[in-house]
Amino acid sequence: MSDARNMVKCMARIWRMYKRQESLFKSAMGLDMSSKLRRICSNGYMMSLLFKKDVGSMYESVKSVLDDGELSSITRSVDEFDDQLMDHYALLSQITTHQQVMLQEYQALLPHLDHDSDAARACSEHIDKLSFLESSLAKEVSILPGERKEDFSFVA
Repeated sequence: MSDARNMVKCMARIWRMYKRQESLFKSAMGLDMSSKLRRICSNGYMMSLLFKKDVGSMYESVKSVLDDGELSSITRSVDEFDDQLMDHYALLSQITTHQQVMLQEYQALLPHLDHDSDAARACSEHIDKLSFLESSLAKEVSILPGERKEDFSFVA
């Protein structure tokens, strides 16, 4: 029973992280940046929306109706940051770091799943796509020419 409980908790954590990731990518897409970085961020935003839905479906299929709440009721505030005041280079770096943490959460979830299940296959696909996204984003952020907050501007 505790294994099922841990699985539900992992799924809820991942779902909450996707909610956070949506906000981070949405803020980043408002920046004036290279087309390649903008494309990476828009792909990340779309992946966050789709994968959050997948994780929500997995959660609904394994949660205990009596003990576990609805995902929408257990989330914290999404906008815990002020994107207007945050250093924009830091925002992009935070997205990269957040991707790494999400990958760790998926790695923690996988042992709780039956390896032949649809959920395990979906999680493995999520991990592959998130790994590629994280490496692409990290590469682009690392080659930014020392750009800081004053070098970025928000696009209407």
